Amino acid sequence: MELCFVRHVQPAIEAGICYGQLDVPLPAGYETLHNEIITGLGRFDKIYTSPLQRCQLLAQTLSANFVSDERLMELNFGEWEGIKWDEIDRKLMDHWGANYITSGPPGGESLQQLVARLDAFLKTIPFADRIVIVTHAGVIRAARHLLEARPLNKIMSEKINYGGIYTFNLL
Repeated sequence: MELCFVRHVQPAIEAGICYGQLDVPLPAGYETLHNEIITGLGRFDKIYTSPLQRCQLLAQTLSANFVSDERLMELNFGEWEGIKWDEIDRKLMDHWGANYITSGPPGGESLQQLVARLDAFLKTIPFADRIVIVTHAGVIRAARHLLEARPLNKIMSEKINYGGIYTFNLL
């Protein structure tokens, strides 16, 4: 089975805003970017997507028969959602930065919680030759941990490109 994780295109939101599970729109002309992704994907048997519009719009372009699943949403940043990163209390940011694997931002979730929900999702999907999963950078990083055994303390520094396709072959 082949799992193709696809990150949504860059949303239309001011740079520097924390927007994990905030449902932000896509920029004008996003359809062209979606068509480029489609060209890179090729055929697939099934598609799953985060319910956030930045992912669902791509999933709808790929197929009318997609399944939306909340477990594919980005990390929940809780009270920080919609706030500029540089306006968040520095002490809170430092504490979270030192403990992000086991602790979330106020009202949010930890990296371990994100990994656990992705793991639960992966255990429920039926076998298919090629599955597309339209999602977010944090979820793709969690997939790298679960499917490639990359250390949790290393995955958050890995670059995940907007519109990027990350493929995992499962035997």
